[in-house]
Amino acid sequence: MPLLTPLANLNFSLDPTQIAGFLGADAALAAMMLPHIHGQRKWWGWYNCPGSYYLAKRYGQLARLKFWSPSYQSSAVPRELAEELTGVMGPAYTAARSGATLQSTGPLATMLVEECRELESIKIAGRHSAEMDVAIVKLEREPAELEYPRVPHTHSRRLALLPILVTMATGIACYHYGDFYSAAVIFFSALCHGIACQVMGNTRFTYQHRIPQQTARLASGWLEASRSFVVLCGTETAVAPITRGRFSLQFDESKGHGSREHSIVTGCSILLGIQFLLQLLLVPQGGLFGQTMFIASVVAAWFYHRLVLAHGKETVERRILMTDVLGEPEIQKFCFGTRTAAAVFAVLALRLHIGEDIERRLQALLPKDTPVWQLWHKVVSQKITLGQPLRFEECDWEWQKMQGLSFIEDSLLFLTLLKDAETAYATYAEYLPKTDLSRPAV
Repeated sequence: MPLLTPLANLNFSLDPTQIAGFLGADAALAAMMLPHIHGQRKWWGWYNCPGSYYLAKRYGQLARLKFWSPSYQSSAVPRELAEELTGVMGPAYTAARSGATLQSTGPLATMLVEECRELESIKIAGRHSAEMDVAIVKLEREPAELEYPRVPHTHSRRLALLPILVTMATGIACYHYGDFYSAAVIFFSALCHGIACQVMGNTRFTYQHRIPQQTARLASGWLEASRSFVVLCGTETAVAPITRGRFSLQFDESKGHGSREHSIVTGCSILLGIQFLLQLLLVPQGGLFGQTMFIASVVAAWFYHRLVLAHGKETVERRILMTDVLGEPEIQKFCFGTRTAAAVFAVLALRLHIGEDIERRLQALLPKDTPVWQLWHKVVSQKITLGQPLRFEECDWEWQKMQGLSFIEDSLLFLTLLKDAETAYATYAEYLPKTDLSRPAV
């Protein structure tokens, strides 16, 4: 008795080519370019992958094919593939000594901020208005300008069995029930994606930074993110990963047209383009059962990319940053009830790095310009500069009137802000290692 093809009696047809060509392209690219797939998973890419059109386009751009972008002036494969590893730009950074500011840093700064945000903080008693975290990060390791970090092991390669098994099962089912068009497309698509993973698997995960010679020195300083200060203590080279560092993928050689890398990437782009065309032409020729099996294999791959690989990119890169690049720095985190106390604490932690310009750094952290704030900046910065404890018994009402504070409201605000500074100093004296606060900064 001949086998009856499932869904054979239904008289409508699916058009899964849109799903195959375009669905999940962003997740597929993220998965293929992830650092943790190269050493472990390049042999585990043999499954039908969605987003074939955009994969072909991206490989064509890497190969400098004018079909994808006529503006290319060079046919060389770019040595560095950083685009797929970049994330959102990082927060502003201010150097303690020079006061120079980078309005935006790189993705590695964002990773450090997220790492600090997830740490448990020490709750500081005192006035509470709007909580502000301060993380003190002691950077001792000075990475070279070019390094190849160790990529951590993950479980993603075992989970790749899910789309591989689904691809095999759906392809065999299509062949078993006589839908040779769908079976051929499923197996050919798996072959194309496997080869594409092999190509990306031959790149190396790279850390690099470059310190320009004609710029202000950016050693110890602070990052200012949403409701948090991240204080970095270290040399310019130790801080460079946060201010100027980035991750990328590198081919071993890129010597222009005719090079081995160019030939491989060009061939891979053509192969992925053929895959998309075959999906476009042959899948509609199959039966409803074969089309359903094709969609099932694509959805399994999309599910794998979205939930297993793409969402784990930041976690894996952050682990590489903290362990290999920064050398597992010591981090202490404190939660203050006011921004004022947090700012004073940050300045105290950086005092020896700032030197004599304490008042300007306080103004950068607390940009207030009323008479009360001007007097507060002056009084607090003088005591920090002279290495004196932040206690203000002498700032009574008579002293305040001599300084120009003639209204009771101004006096109350001034005393409140001084209490915040005292809270910050008490925290500094209790928790941070003793620095030479007994002498003026030089």
